[in-house]
Amino acid sequence: MERSKRRRRRNRGLERLKTLLIVLLSLSALYLTGLVLVQNRAASGSQGVLSGLLSLFRPQSTVETSDPGSSGQLTAAARPVRIAVCDGVNRYAVQYNTAQTDKLYDSVGILLGEALSSADSPTAITESVWQAALSSPGVWFDFLGKIPLETLSAWTGEGGVNTALTGSARRIAVALADDGVRLYYHNESDGLYYTCKTAVTYQGHMDELVAGYGGNGVPFAFELGTDSGYDGLDPYVLISASTPTPGVYRASNPLASLDEALIGSLQQALSFQTSYYAIPNGIRIREGQETLEISNTGTVSYTTAEGTSSRYPVGSEYGYDITEVVETTRRMAADTVGRYCGAARIYLMEVEETEAGLSVRYGYSLNGAEVSLSGGDSAALFTIQDGQITSFTLRFRRYEDTGQTSLVLGERMAAAALEALDPEERELVLCYSDSGGDTVQAGWVAK
Repeated sequence: MERSKRRRRRNRGLERLKTLLIVLLSLSALYLTGLVLVQNRAASGSQGVLSGLLSLFRPQSTVETSDPGSSGQLTAAARPVRIAVCDGVNRYAVQYNTAQTDKLYDSVGILLGEALSSADSPTAITESVWQAALSSPGVWFDFLGKIPLETLSAWTGEGGVNTALTGSARRIAVALADDGVRLYYHNESDGLYYTCKTAVTYQGHMDELVAGYGGNGVPFAFELGTDSGYDGLDPYVLISASTPTPGVYRASNPLASLDEALIGSLQQALSFQTSYYAIPNGIRIREGQETLEISNTGTVSYTTAEGTSSRYPVGSEYGYDITEVVETTRRMAADTVGRYCGAARIYLMEVEETEAGLSVRYGYSLNGAEVSLSGGDSAALFTIQDGQITSFTLRFRRYEDTGQTSLVLGERMAAAALEALDPEERELVLCYSDSGGDTVQAGWVAK
């Protein structure tokens, strides 16, 4: 009897061992299969099957975030709307043409990245020194918005931040001086002009990048003299060789029909995954003290109660990193209004300290021209307090090229009209006015 019991216990032990071996062999086969599939699909960029299999055995995050270190996305965030290349004799400039500006920036933008990343501490200069730099061998960039210099150095320098640079700039030049290639900029924060030494090499590098363009007859207003008819303009307006013919665009509200797919996409982009309920003209989502509203009028808004935590941290209550703030808000704007804006681009308008906290604004541009929304609204407005985004408003608009162009006054006539209305120096620019209609077209405005 005792021998029979021992035999049964031994058989049960063998069965357990067999079961364990079968499980181990199955897991091994599953692992090897996934590994082979990953290797086979790697060349085509498919998502790794092995990662998917392994994910079954670890917790899943409820919010997916993109990689902040993607240099391709960072570089795309810093696209100028105007560029002027000077070889010391002739100037070649482009504006109001996104395709041409992008192509030129792809060729000479490396100089900006090198100059920003290697610039030493800035020194204040006179405006005459700044103007002389614009006529020296080099490249001038206009970004339309006021960009913090440390953020711009991160965007153009593959993620590296130059802490020696402070303030914000819209117009920047990389030009040859007596002691080498220098960075020049107009600081929008204090209105002064600055220069920095850089490590950019001129001979065999910069000289080759700025050569060969020649000139296309596009001077700055300050170069034309007081009797040219342009003396009432901002000195740094580029005077086109011919009258621009801006395109006409269809305009629409991409949130006019709030279907399930659209709502789900916005929820995912803004990290709200819970259910919603209907309100007049849209929906509302409440999670704790946080509220997200999506309206079919084209507006998305977020608020959190004072003193409560937000799901969008950007720093700490003791301070923030301006580049982290700008990059976080830019990605949110790009994933929402930027995703649905069609032919437009979003750009950083400004970062400003206000009584309500730090304000970060983004706007729309069409073919290098600003879009002015009704009521002075921004495409995206974020407020940051105590190291977190406490509110934002997104204004959704979609623009589609009609293939048509509109007629505008020549710049000389527009400048004369501007001077008659306002004798002070103002910037004359093309601007699209969007009052909520079905089409938008550009006209001259004074800024």
